Amino acid sequence: MFPVALFAQNKIEDTTTLDEVVITTHKKKKIKKLKISGTPAYNSFSQGEFIVTSVNEIPKGKISSVTFYFNTSFIDLVDFVSGKKFDTNYLDVKLGLLVYEMNENRELGNIISNCEITFVVPHNHKGAFKIDLSTIDFPKDKFFIGFKVLSQTNKEEYNIYVRLFEKNNHISYSEMIIKDFTNPEKETKILTPYFANLKMTLEIEQ
Repeated sequence: MFPVALFAQNKIEDTTTLDEVVITTHKKKKIKKLKISGTPAYNSFSQGEFIVTSVNEIPKGKISSVTFYFNTSFIDLVDFVSGKKFDTNYLDVKLGLLVYEMNENRELGNIISNCEITFVVPHNHKGAFKIDLSTIDFPKDKFFIGFKVLSQTNKEEYNIYVRLFEKNNHISYSEMIIKDFTNPEKETKILTPYFANLKMTLEIEQ
């Protein structure tokens, strides 16, 4: 028998769930897709920088994958609308996955996965990039997920663009570097809320 896929979609605000039921002669498998998105935004990240975004109201089941979006055609659209070309020089960029617990005050808690899972976004890649999460045990109700740039990037160049979105029902964190102008070699890193959130799609096996 050939597999049969059935879909049912529901959307609440900027979180969309998509149910997929795969039926074979041996087993029945259901994958729920949790899509987190909103008003488009984007930014570039350099070596050592990171971003994590809150995830909550998670359907029951085992989280099996996450999809992030890189170097999307949205940048080409902005180029066209603005009439100027962004200074992009896409490189093969290595990223490390980050997962944190979420405290009651929506701040970062204990780290669950600290770059044990790594992946490389090729310079010619555009759009969705899926990462296997089957080895990670996630909290049941809420957490933060994102990534850190591990490979070398070039100063004053945009070597990778990340698709983001703006919406207040999610919160993201990153690091701000504070320079000491009396001592140019001294830098202080401060954890701070980020202006936008990671667009992502989570797959949950049920």
